[in-house]
Amino acid sequence: MAALTLPKSARLSRRADFTAVRERGDSWHGRCMVMGGWLSGNGTPASCGVITSRKVGSAVERSRARRRLREIFRLHRGLLPAGLWMVVVARRAAATAPFGALSEEWRALAGRAGYLKS
Repeated sequence: MAALTLPKSARLSRRADFTAVRERGDSWHGRCMVMGGWLSGNGTPASCGVITSRKVGSAVERSRARRRLREIFRLHRGLLPAGLWMVVVARRAAATAPFGALSEEWRALAGRAGYLKS
């Protein structure tokens, strides 16, 4: 079952990492999320951090949004370039959007950013 989880090494967790993406990277906006990305150039597999503020909803809704966004990242991690640090900020619509719509928007933003390999 471990193959179906996102390893801790693939998660951004330090404040400095989130700040680096915000200051050095670019961002793309959608209805359900804002995606920020920065190619750190360190050659490690892509990493992701998810931000959900209280505006998203209750603790249950925020946790659900985070789990779903991490799962979408996990499914597409092999298509992302090495050294990519990605931060996804969930918007209120992410709490109620169907998984398919959320995944489609994530792919559209990552494609617009030029991160998805064809």
